[in-house]
Amino acid sequence: MAFTVEDGTIVAGANSYVTVAYADTYNTDRGNAAWTGDDAVKEAALIKATDYIEQKYAGRWISTPQSETQDLSWPRTFDAGVIPDRLMQAVCVLALESLSDDLNPVQDRAVKREKVDVIEVEYMDTAQNGKTRPAVDGLLRPYVSGSSLNARAVRV
Repeated sequence: MAFTVEDGTIVAGANSYVTVAYADTYNTDRGNAAWTGDDAVKEAALIKATDYIEQKYAGRWISTPQSETQDLSWPRTFDAGVIPDRLMQAVCVLALESLSDDLNPVQDRAVKREKVDVIEVEYMDTAQNGKTRPAVDGLLRPYVSGSSLNARAVRV
């Protein structure tokens, strides 16, 4: 699949919200030296980050897609033709992380107790399995309703 950026005009086959040039500028401005590799590596990272956002925030976006035929969740009807800068920033944050870590690792059972020699670890019963990403959640907060456990109901 080719790297195709959604620019707000409902681009067929779009699989990223961000160009490599935008991500390069974003990461350079923030001194993120880990944002390295050739364009193909960066494009794959941006696609993974966009995939993560599409999966994690599905059903929680405010408003509806601008078109029933668009490949990604944005653009939305309330801000037609626009991909918000905060959404693009969130993609950049996740793309950087994806260069060194899996954004969607397989979740195993949570450890209740583990003892090795004299070292012992026990997690709280309510501990979440997986990572939280408060920077991404904060960037996207203006565009989502509820939480992943409290999605908005829509009557049709």
